[in-house]
Amino acid sequence: MSRPAAPPGSPGRLGALSTAQLRALLQDEPRLQRAARLSRKFQSLQLERETCLASNCTQARVNLSLRPRLEDGKASLAIKYQELQEIREACWDKQQRLEAYLEKWSPQSALGQLQAKLDDSEAESEAQIKQFLAQDLPLESFLESFCQSRTRSHVCRTQLEKLQELLQKDRLQKDQQVQAIFTTQAHRKKDVSFLSPIYGWMALIFKIHRGDLRNKDQ
Repeated sequence: MSRPAAPPGSPGRLGALSTAQLRALLQDEPRLQRAARLSRKFQSLQLERETCLASNCTQARVNLSLRPRLEDGKASLAIKYQELQEIREACWDKQQRLEAYLEKWSPQSALGQLQAKLDDSEAESEAQIKQFLAQDLPLESFLESFCQSRTRSHVCRTQLEKLQELLQKDRLQKDQQVQAIFTTQAHRKKDVSFLSPIYGWMALIFKIHRGDLRNKDQ
């Protein structure tokens, strides 16, 4: 069977057209477009375009289906970020309060506070004695208030001495640790300096031995 003839203006018949017919075809826009649409290249591009459009539509539908999850994720992220900011501010506030607390209740600060309390108790006792000697304070009242002030003074003095003792022990331990480090370093340097004469003697013996060998060769 013979193949059906290609329609006029189709790409398969363009090679059989004369120059005049080709010029006429160029002037015939509808016919030229029809010939282009019938070409394999155009059909391949058209098929690729339709496939791409279908793929884009499918991807667009998938993206639209994921949009609620994306919006929920963005909202959840915003909430988490806000919570993180609140936690950060809370941690910063606690850190500031902790630093203030440590500064207030450091050993040196406690030492100063105990010394101030002791000075106040001593001054109070002296004032009570002066009032009693000036007969501005009855005996019973003097004894009661003086005993209380001396008790406070004794407690403050005991705490102050105990804290000073602890601080002195801590300082002594640190000094001992530093001294131990320096002593270790000094011993290491001493060990190295002890080995240097040995290396010198070994080098001298090697030179003498090498000289003897040269003399034997000669």
